[in-house]
This record gives sequence, C-alpha cells and structure tokens, in this order.
Amino acid sequence: MGAIGEWRRGPVIGRGATATVSIATDRRTGGVFAVKSVDVARAGALRREQGMLSALASPFVVPCVGSGVSAAVDGSGGACYDLFLEYAPGGSLADEIKRCGGRCEEPQIRSRVGDVLRGLAYVHAAGIAHCDVKGRNVLVGADGRAMLADFGCARWMAAEDCNAGGVTIRGTPMFLAPEAARGEAQGTAADIWALGCTVIEMATGGAPWPRFADPVALHHVAHSVDVPESPAWFSAEGKDFLARCLIRDPAKRWTAEQLLEHPFVASAASDSTSKAVQIEQRVSPKSILDQCLWESTSTDSDATVALAPADRLRALSAGASVAPDWTWSMDDWIAVCGGRADDHDTTPSPQPDTTTSFFRGDEASSDLVFPGGGETERGAFAVAATVPLMAKSSEITGVERSIESRVASGSG
Repeated sequence: MGAIGEWRRGPVIGRGATATVSIATDRRTGGVFAVKSVDVARAGALRREQGMLSALASPFVVPCVGSGVSAAVDGSGGACYDLFLEYAPGGSLADEIKRCGGRCEEPQIRSRVGDVLRGLAYVHAAGIAHCDVKGRNVLVGADGRAMLADFGCARWMAAEDCNAGGVTIRGTPMFLAPEAARGEAQGTAADIWALGCTVIEMATGGAPWPRFADPVALHHVAHSVDVPESPAWFSAEGKDFLARCLIRDPAKRWTAEQLLEHPFVASAASDSTSKAVQIEQRVSPKSILDQCLWESTSTDSDATVALAPADRLRALSAGASVAPDWTWSMDDWIAVCGGRADDHDTTPSPQPDTTTSFFRGDEASSDLVFPGGGETERGAFAVAATVPLMAKSSEITGVERSIESRVASGSG
C-alpha cells in the first residue's frame, strides 16, 4: 500500500484506555487498512510506536503504512493522531486457535512459531525487545504469514537499560519471564520466554499458568522454581523446543537465531501458497453476518447464541454456490482528508481491558481489546479487523419470504 492521502474512517472495532482502532479505506485506491487513533495531547506513546515500526521492514512484522492528524470524530473540535497499519485478514493466532476448535495441531504450530521467530530475530537484531509476545499480538496476513504486531510495549534496548534494577515492566502478566516478573530486566530473552508461553497457548487454547489468576501467577513466576508444563501430547521435539524457551535463567535461554535452527521449526519451511489457500477458505468473510473475528464475545468462550430464523437464512444464503454482489455499507464511514473529518457517532465497542499493564507506577496500558478475544488473550492491540460487508437485500429477501410463507401455512 502506498502513501495514505484522503481516506474514510469506518466503524470503531477496538477501544483502550486512550486509543481506538477503526477500519479505514483509502479513497483513491480503495485499499483497506486499520487506523489506531488517540488524542494528540496523549499521543506520545503512539508516536513512539510509529517511530519503531517505521524503522522496521520485515515480512514477519506488521507494517506501518503512515500516520497523520485528523479531526476528532466526537465533534469536540479536538484532533487525533492516527497511526495507519496494514490490514491482516487472517486475524490473530488467538482467533486461529478458536477456529481450530480450541487448540492447533503440531504442524501448524511449527509453521506459525517459525514465522514468529523470524520476526523476533529481526527486531532483536534491530535493537528492539517486543515485551508483549502472545497469540493476540501475532497476526496472519493475506498470504498466510504470521506477523508480529502491537509494539506499544516495545522498547529500544540501546536507549533503555533492560537489565538495570527498577526497570519499568510492560506486558501481560501470564506471559512475563521470571526476571521481568521480579522487576529486574525485560530484554530479548523475555520475548523468548513469552514465545514459549505462546506455544502452550496454541497447543492448549489456555494460559501457560492455568492454575493461577494473574496476580498469583505473577508472584509464582517471579519466586518459584517452576516453569509452565509442556502439553502431554506434544512430540519430543516440541517438548525440547519449549524446554529451550522456558529456562528460568535468561542468560541460558536460547536466542531467536538459535531456536530457528531447532528441529521443531527448522523442518517447517514457510509455505505461503498453502497458507494463502487456508486463509481464503477459512477466514475471508462472506458478509456482515460472517463476523466471528470482530464481534464482541462474553468471557465465557463456550457460550452459544440462538439466531432468529431470518438470521439463519441470511447465514445460509452467504454460503450459496453463486456469489452474491456484496456492497459496502456506508452508514458508519467518515470521509477524512487533510486532517478533516465529518462529525459522526462511532459504533459501540468493548470496554477497556487491563490484562496488559505497566508496572512500577505507570498508568494502565493503553493496549486495545479486540472483539473475538477469549479470557486468555485479552488486552492487546491487533490489527485483525474483519471488514464488515453488507449483502444486498434482494439476494436473500426472496428466499426468506418463500420459507416464511411455508412456515405460516403449516407446510414447514
């Protein structure tokens, strides 16, 4: 995607303590992207994230495609700082775990972890520690590659002494390395520990410390001698890989470069073609009704929703062999050009989540909650918006009326 000029802001799909994320389109090219916005008076952290992402160029890191300033959408007369990010149609690894029925199979884990390691090796070589690696912060692109996302907690290692006492600790408590949980250090080695926890998340669909809530887990990680348990069904290679990631002494923990040579991932060459087919078959939404990646869910991930008959008909029509002519719904879109925006009410969004937090006196993290996250994946920004599309009513109304007439006449 080239430079963003005039663009349209779509519905808000995520909201944190200070920032929101909206779907957006380039009015010139029609390209879809995500825009992360915050009041200009509180844009320091977002500008810092933009500076980091602009210095990176890897196929395994979600690209920043620009930034700018626009009018606040609430009609207050203020201004927003906007960060433009590439749209990832495959959602996050947390979404993928759900699509796989609660856990991923080992070949899929090997492939995804290989991509994440390539991203980590790149950013670590650039002098950056991500500081919040987990399933919710890894996105799947259109070609099936897994990419690191959300650098809101990241730090430049040259600018900040990551091994000095009293360092401000950032990230998600369940995924923190022992040295980070004790407030001692948070560098590249802490990312490797978090990667091991992410492997467990993919393999089990749960947290790396399932017996503990966040505060208890943080204390346990910091002061016990335990490490998270490997899944019982994992292969010997998988368990050995986890053992190299989950070493309590950061000096002995393997690096991303070393782990790329481990048989667990070395044998899983990235196959973009097959991954792209998987994304097309399993992820691409057919209509606004196919919104599993962005709609808000309850904390009970097993809850089911009974659809009304008309909604079930719409869902069935979305799978028709002849593709209907989908069109954009323009009700929730705002034209933005040269720092201007029309007044418009944003759509409701989930309440902020504080799973990801800053310790040692900082304010709560501005990380964003995205619909579709479960209890173990909350609290991090992901540019994994599924663009809502609207079916033409003519495509389904005839089918509805026919079946409803049969029901009313008792012919069922």
